[in-house]
Amino acid sequence: MRDYIALFNDGAKLYRDKKFDDALFLFRELLDDVPDDFAFRVHRGLALCLLETDEVRTALRHYGEAFRGAEKYGDSEDRRLIASNYLMYLHYIDGISDDFIRDEHFRFNDIFDGIAPFSYSDDERERRRKKRKIRVGYLSPDIGDHIVMNFAVQLFAAYDRDRFEAVLYETGGSRGEVTQWLETMTDGHRDLSGMSPLEAAKRIHDDDVDILFDLAGHTVGGETLAVMAYHPAPVTMCGIGYFDTTGLSAVDYYLGDVYCDPPSADDYFRERIIRLPRSHLCYTPPEAVLDCKREHEAHDDIVFGSFNNFWKITDEMLMTWKEILSETNGSRLILKNVRRGEEHARRMEERLKNMGFDMARVEVRAASFRYLDEYMDIDIALDTYPYPGGGTTCEALYMGVPVVSLYGSRHGSRFGYSILSNIGLAELAACSRDDYIARAKAIAGDRELIGGLHENLRAMMRKSPLMDARGYLRDIEKAYENIWQDFLT
Repeated sequence: MRDYIALFNDGAKLYRDKKFDDALFLFRELLDDVPDDFAFRVHRGLALCLLETDEVRTALRHYGEAFRGAEKYGDSEDRRLIASNYLMYLHYIDGISDDFIRDEHFRFNDIFDGIAPFSYSDDERERRRKKRKIRVGYLSPDIGDHIVMNFAVQLFAAYDRDRFEAVLYETGGSRGEVTQWLETMTDGHRDLSGMSPLEAAKRIHDDDVDILFDLAGHTVGGETLAVMAYHPAPVTMCGIGYFDTTGLSAVDYYLGDVYCDPPSADDYFRERIIRLPRSHLCYTPPEAVLDCKREHEAHDDIVFGSFNNFWKITDEMLMTWKEILSETNGSRLILKNVRRGEEHARRMEERLKNMGFDMARVEVRAASFRYLDEYMDIDIALDTYPYPGGGTTCEALYMGVPVVSLYGSRHGSRFGYSILSNIGLAELAACSRDDYIARAKAIAGDRELIGGLHENLRAMMRKSPLMDARGYLRDIEKAYENIWQDFLT
């Protein structure tokens, strides 16, 4: 047997050097030569390389193999990192049942079987009952310039300081100007970077936090969930930054709303769902909007577009968009990625050619740092499925571009439906592929409506629950008080 560890390290170096095709070749050759207790590491290496080459479905298959191998042979750190990435990427692929996604998430809980979570006695309840304010902790790997902060900043800026305290807990240690700005809004910021999950949990527990809100879930390798597993506050919850159950028994609640979470959603969460009566998201536009000077001008032919991550664009979605183009005379499609690199744009062009698209009607653009003005190049945005846009959809709408969205049965597929419903455009959300095509065609055929929306969408958003910070905080603080009373009694 070859020195498989040395060869694996060679493959890992090729990956770090961004030589993904070479790393793929080596990992594939290596897979037949490694013992069972090491194979999961090679599967993870293959998955990482395949993601970088935009082969998401095949990458997910290898992540699944890595997940199962790590369950048998990995330590808790291996298992958490692999499991969280696998669970995250499950949402990018169509054809996976809600039952399967739930069951895979629930298995995550097994990783933490051996730990002893903090407990809270009747005496502890009595002591906390005497507190004048509820202390809410917000846990995130990145409290800074991150899209999640566009949905979380009002939690820090607009809370009722007579009834609540807010403390930020950051595990990533990427302290920058935005972090410092957010710090000034709250009652404290704690840098947990470099601490073990237990040390971080103890720090939160010692701070006497009442409700701990994890804003990340399975993103960033489940880093924050390793802390949440210790149940470092009497009440724990997750949401905003992750779009499904955590699978952890140590997380008590999940933040949703009446649009994202129909009654059937309860069967797919380990947590109890808090259904806000309007939106569970409160959008704050990025400052970059202030630099946008272009105004939308009607095009001779309708231009559809998607600025979503190319990993979200399934073959089924592309075939749906191809049908929309074929049934909308003269229309064009612009696809712009969020991930940097011309190679991703080239691979998307190859996909489109192989699927029979008329490339004279399609433009593929690589990601760029300043891109919001480019929304003026499109008339109608087409959302992805089963992983729709959240921040991307809000950006498009705020830039005046109507969005047609397809939704399913689970929380993570219904962002578009919730966002559109909250701004009064539920008719742009479709519950089936045929309905999605029909709605895209209908709005494309109404130039007066398109013009009116481009002119008025920003004002509609500002007046809607999606940007009503005061109303949002009223709803969420009522929820905080309700779950806190449930704990006390």
